[in-house]
Amino acid sequence: MFRVGPSSALFSLLALSLPSMAVAAPVRASPKATAQLAVVKPLTLQRVNDMDFATLGVTTGGTATIDPLTGLMSVSGGLLPLNGTPSPARYAGAASKSTVVNIKVPKQPVLITRVGGTETLSVSNFTLDGQDKRTLAQSGSFTFAVGAQITVPAGTVDGLYTGEIDVTIQYP
Repeated sequence: MFRVGPSSALFSLLALSLPSMAVAAPVRASPKATAQLAVVKPLTLQRVNDMDFATLGVTTGGTATIDPLTGLMSVSGGLLPLNGTPSPARYAGAASKSTVVNIKVPKQPVLITRVGGTETLSVSNFTLDGQDKRTLAQSGSFTFAVGAQITVPAGTVDGLYTGEIDVTIQYP
């Protein structure tokens, strides 16, 4: 049983007095948007060799520079190469094949500390054996070397100096 009361009569009266709303037909975007995703292999990076300035004799102080391309070390001032084989730091990495990776070396000097002491030396002017942005071959693996310069002042305390160099890689 349906009863018409004052509120339903008012609603019916309002519905009759309102103009009817026109409904538009749906329209599709032209051209249609597409979805895409590039999937890349996670980057890996392994240190193969440490940077080694070998053994240096110090008279009046100076600098030693390791060339990342040749692995050769040049000295200036009062430094004398004594023994050992200098070498740049060497790295091996992997990424998705045919992609680009950016290699980042320190822009600021890095301090290395004497083992058993608090004395420090400054390693700076980090260089790569090529461009910092590299397009990988089909294999997706790559290697690179990092050279630098160490400053050894006159009067530097004898000992072995060590420290860490932060080298990173990333997709652009």
